[in-house]
Amino acid sequence: MTIGTVSGLTTHAAGYDRQSQERENRSVASPIAQRAANHGEAQRRIKAGEDLIWVGHYSEAPGTSAFGKADRPEFTRLLHDCHAGKINMVIVNYVSRFSRLDPLEAIPVVTELLNLGVTIVSVTEGIFRKGNLMDLIHLIMRLDAAHNESKNKSTAVKSAHDLARELGGYVGKAGYGFRMVPETRYTEDGRPVVIQALRHEKPEADEIRRWWFDVIKPNMAVTFTPVRGRHHPGSLTNLARTLHSTGVPTVGATAGKRTADSAWDAATIKRILMDPRTAGFRTRPVYGDNVPKSGRRTITGYRIERDPVTMEPLTLGCGPIIPPDDWYELQQWLSTRGRGKGMTRGEYLLTGFGALKCEGGNPMVGHARQNKASGYQCKCRKGEHVGSVTITCDRLDGYIAHRIFALIQTAEGDEDTLGVIHAATQLFGRVNEKPELAGERASLLAERADSAKALEELYDDRAAGGYGGTIGRKKFLEQEARLSVKLDGAEERLRELAASMNPVLPLDQWLPEDGGDATGPGSWWAEADLASKRAFVQLFVESITVRKSKTGNKYDPIQERVTITWRSEDDDEEPEPVAA
Repeated sequence: MTIGTVSGLTTHAAGYDRQSQERENRSVASPIAQRAANHGEAQRRIKAGEDLIWVGHYSEAPGTSAFGKADRPEFTRLLHDCHAGKINMVIVNYVSRFSRLDPLEAIPVVTELLNLGVTIVSVTEGIFRKGNLMDLIHLIMRLDAAHNESKNKSTAVKSAHDLARELGGYVGKAGYGFRMVPETRYTEDGRPVVIQALRHEKPEADEIRRWWFDVIKPNMAVTFTPVRGRHHPGSLTNLARTLHSTGVPTVGATAGKRTADSAWDAATIKRILMDPRTAGFRTRPVYGDNVPKSGRRTITGYRIERDPVTMEPLTLGCGPIIPPDDWYELQQWLSTRGRGKGMTRGEYLLTGFGALKCEGGNPMVGHARQNKASGYQCKCRKGEHVGSVTITCDRLDGYIAHRIFALIQTAEGDEDTLGVIHAATQLFGRVNEKPELAGERASLLAERADSAKALEELYDDRAAGGYGGTIGRKKFLEQEARLSVKLDGAEERLRELAASMNPVLPLDQWLPEDGGDATGPGSWWAEADLASKRAFVQLFVESITVRKSKTGNKYDPIQERVTITWRSEDDDEEPEPVAA
């Protein structure tokens, strides 16, 4: 829109509109109605004989809030044009379109406009001009009302959500495999409250069960030779392609118009299967650290809710889609899925578990070469580095095996080496632990980390002057007690799990009795199958980095090209993966 400069007594009017939430179906009914009202007010003034030129609309994108500090590009542009003398009247439907901040924060926004000689016209609330004390008082009252309306609405919504949870209701989106049905529950004093109860959506729940029991579980141990155009029968990628080709409706197809054309992909399937609700557990959201422009926090996943004393998972009334024992087994398998961890590389020792990478950090894969020894080759993205990093499989496999056995045989008296052995021992215990106990351990570690972080933030807030006065101190002590109980409960249960597990590495099985070559003929290493060797390597090795040969000579000393990062006791405690 092209606009000139205000001259004489002519009024140059512009409309401003904003919708605080973007609708799921991308509806813009509210902005359209606001624009119609704003333009209608301008036309009414023109018909009444006012010397007024309509400049146009300044419309924020749907989802732009005025109850935070988020960017509002159209409002910024409006202020700029007012400063430039192009606009001397702004028409809005409600003053709250400008701001829902506290009046003390919002007044500078509107007084800036008034001091520029701009008249603010609210279609529903009247006219506000500079120099009129009553107009300013009225404006402050409207801003205060808008602020309190939002604050009260937020408080009421939170209170309603808390009450619904107390009565067994579910708050949030149902998620794939579930639906919400209204049910009437009663409070202690007999008041009826309608809550949303989570129930299985049978077709979707049956589909999830089929993924696990018919596709993934029967094929977990199947090795597969890669063929162009074909995928491992139990892989998430193959499952996604099958769902797409058979026309199974996606999550988006049933959720709303804006995602109706979405397609199945491995990441979506993995997210659904990692959701603790699938195992019948109650969850709480985990929010990301980054706050988007809208000011609303983004949910990045979910944690299992636990009894603060026993630390037992709290369950949903609808029960599990996949039994908990199976779900924990599934989580172990899902944790091995990702780039460089494919299921089609069973013939190579060091691929398939994400440890082998080139100097650029890219996964290396097995590469069979006709009439030549097979090798490992980096799978770098285009443009990352010139050429490819390659090394023969036999040479690297043998080097890694010799380094591990040398470490085991020289561990006594070396603290660093003993630390690696201890980390390997703990990992050996977890690998051979029941899936449900492994899942519980991961969940408890995450619970402990969350509680410790929350306590630190609570103490930081107190040190910064928060929680003053009698009421503030009471709230502080309540939160401290609640978080301390959760932290102590998680630590106690972790100690119980640790006490029940006393793993011992089978060194006698791995090492030759006569102290000979641990990888030579007749040794455990020489006789073991590929899966056993890979499991052995994983116990001790965190990562392997291979660099390009400096001379191009394949006989360059391998120790100059290969760096092994050994496992450490710090790797012992990994946070629980969360479903996004």
